Amino acid sequence: MSPLFATSLSQHRVASLIAHHECMAITFVAVAAMWAAGIRTVNGWSLAVACAMLALSLFADCRRTAELAALRSEVATHVERTSELRSVLLPVWSAHIEDSRAQMESAVSASTGHFAAIVERLDKALGTSAAESGRDQAASVLAQSERDLSPVLGSLSAAMASNRATQDEVQSLGRFAQELDAMAAEVAAIASKTSLLAINVAIEAAHAGDAGRSFGVLALEVRKLAAMSGETGRQMATRVGVIVAAIDGARRSAEASAQREASSIGASQVAINGVLDNFRSVLDELESSTETLTRESFAIQGEIMESLVQLQFQDRVSQRMTYVRENIERTAPRVIEIRQTFEQFGVLEAVDSENLLAERQTTYATVDEHATHSCAAGGGAQVGAVEDVTFFQAPLLSILFQTTSKYSWQRPS
Repeated sequence: MSPLFATSLSQHRVASLIAHHECMAITFVAVAAMWAAGIRTVNGWSLAVACAMLALSLFADCRRTAELAALRSEVATHVERTSELRSVLLPVWSAHIEDSRAQMESAVSASTGHFAAIVERLDKALGTSAAESGRDQAASVLAQSERDLSPVLGSLSAAMASNRATQDEVQSLGRFAQELDAMAAEVAAIASKTSLLAINVAIEAAHAGDAGRSFGVLALEVRKLAAMSGETGRQMATRVGVIVAAIDGARRSAEASAQREASSIGASQVAINGVLDNFRSVLDELESSTETLTRESFAIQGEIMESLVQLQFQDRVSQRMTYVRENIERTAPRVIEIRQTFEQFGVLEAVDSENLLAERQTTYATVDEHATHSCAAGGGAQVGAVEDVTFFQAPLLSILFQTTSKYSWQRPS
């Protein structure tokens, strides 16, 4: 029971008690007058006055009884309407507040989940962005390495070709040395034949006697010349043998060097190609990281968009809370007006809950507000009739990341 209604009810109770005591006093006076008239002298005036006073007492008592009955009816009506205020209007307010709280909790939970996913995706994106940051530098290093290694491979190939040409020259010198050896052998053979011819000439000169003495001197000189030629041939053969051995050793060394260089060049080419392949593999991984980063960026964008939509619950909750607050603010002046009317005119009015609910219902802007009102007013369990509100459309995705001044949802006027 409100303090205002308790004060008014106390005033009516005091007035009723005073009126009841007045009726009792009038009745007592009437009875006393009748008794006095019966004891002393019974005349017409005394009896008339006693009857009149008794009638007035009965009339006053009936009037006060009717007023008390009316008061009791008004009090019963007031209590009934006040009970309606508690059982009809307040449950609707409570339902709206609870529904708003549930929407807030659901939206905050959803936003928390979305932002957790955003954090996870950002962590993954940051892990790939570290590799992405060196992609251009790695590509530049690869291109520069290819430019630097290509001349090296060319130089190695040219050196290998030069060594092959040197080997061919050494082999040709070997063949020339073999020809010199053959020529030395021919010189030795000629010296041997010349020496044999000189011996034959000397023999013939000895047979000729004095006539062949001159031929004997000539044959001696020819033998000397043949001996010298044979010695020269042997020296030439010895020198040619040394030269041939040296050329052959140089040829074998050149061939071994060519083989080593060919093996080294082949290993160098394999190593260089392996390095370049590793660089290409790194670039491929960087490209894959770039694709992952781009894909995660789009996913993060979608999560942020969903979070922005979820965060629009604040406007709807604020709207409904504002309606409830305005409704409560309109109820308080009405209670004060009822008290003032009762104090001035003695008429006890009740709060019109149906009118307040009707005024509240005219301010609804969404389907879920009407559903909450109907379920709460009907006393049934609240169902999840939540309106699907489209806050943003797909073409506006890029605009949302360029402006932040049009995010709030406007309530229709």
